[in-house]
Amino acid sequence: MKVLRGDSTGELELSGTRSELRSLGQQLRSGQGEILLEKVSDPFPYSRSLSWMTFRRGSGKITISSSGDSGSVDLQGGPESFALLAENIEGFAAEADPDDHLHVDYFPDHDYLAEGSGSVVVAIDGDVIPAS
Repeated sequence: MKVLRGDSTGELELSGTRSELRSLGQQLRSGQGEILLEKVSDPFPYSRSLSWMTFRRGSGKITISSSGDSGSVDLQGGPESFALLAENIEGFAAEADPDDHLHVDYFPDHDYLAEGSGSVVVAIDGDVIPAS
């Protein structure tokens, strides 16, 4: 799994195989953890490849953040919010076409993202056809 960051926009793209995305969903449900990410030598059109994803249990809705000088993307929130994010990622991994993307963006009254949270685009990498 990898996370690419556009430094000028703060945009993040998380990509992984269907299996990696399902595993991420399971890990998110625990509400705490750290994942070593695959490094990409040429992340174009993004600025760089991040090294870590961390998630910490807190309360309320999830905040996604990645500062300009950090090599990580950090998620913090309550268990209910992590469960909803996990469900969305797992569903995407199971059902999406290889060229689909899942946009995780804040909007007012979002079910699991906190106001001020960063956003991330989730994509399938190295696609394998899901089992029927």
